[in-house]
Amino acid sequence: MSSVQAVNLKGKRQAPSAEDMLRVWEIGQFQTLPEQALTLLGVYCEEVPRADLERLNIGKRDSLLLALREQLFGSQFSGMTSCPGCQTNLEVAFNSSEVRAEVFSDPETTFPLSFGEYEFTCRLPDSADLLVVVRGANVGSIKDSLLERCLLEKRHLGKDIPLVNIPSEAIERIAVEFGKRDPQADIRLALVCPDCSLHWEAIFDIVSFVCNEVSVWACRLLRQVHELASAYGWRERDILAMSSLRRETYLEMLGE
Repeated sequence: MSSVQAVNLKGKRQAPSAEDMLRVWEIGQFQTLPEQALTLLGVYCEEVPRADLERLNIGKRDSLLLALREQLFGSQFSGMTSCPGCQTNLEVAFNSSEVRAEVFSDPETTFPLSFGEYEFTCRLPDSADLLVVVRGANVGSIKDSLLERCLLEKRHLGKDIPLVNIPSEAIERIAVEFGKRDPQADIRLALVCPDCSLHWEAIFDIVSFVCNEVSVWACRLLRQVHELASAYGWRERDILAMSSLRRETYLEMLGE
């Protein structure tokens, strides 16, 4: 069994320290979202080599990020979105259980897929793929680059063909199959606008959600460190070693 398979998605892991999370936030200011995801997992799964984390399929990666988020900020989520029909701003609240899908413990490395006269050999995308393609000029080029990497064989009537010769219907079939085999990688929220009654699905991206939360948390924590260091002369390391309850209690006493 490889070390990738040995990553325990259900086991309880220790949440990173405040100092570790501040370091992750600082490094993340200069990284793309796929890189930030791996940096977060690097402190959460310290025993797993970076190369193995990169080879986790996207659903396994996102499942680990969801578990990390629960330890850092709890299981309740809240955010804002806008109705695509009337543009009304809406608050969305949900529990982590609503965005957790089944993660297959030992998915096939490659799998065949056919669509009419077209036959493919596929594999699920992973973070290593995203690191390569994320700098694509637009969403379309990123999608094409991912398909090029994850469609190991592309044939029509037994003959190899380029990606551009695959019909859109076959591409949609491939995307559906990827979603079935890696459901955690394609989480969607069913929403209804209270103003115009429009029903639609919103994609839930755990990476951008958690990275934004970490950024807000880090800025708030650094302000707390500044206030306590200014008032008491304590070192940053000592303040970060305190529990959040102790820091907040000291801050309340300063405001008295």
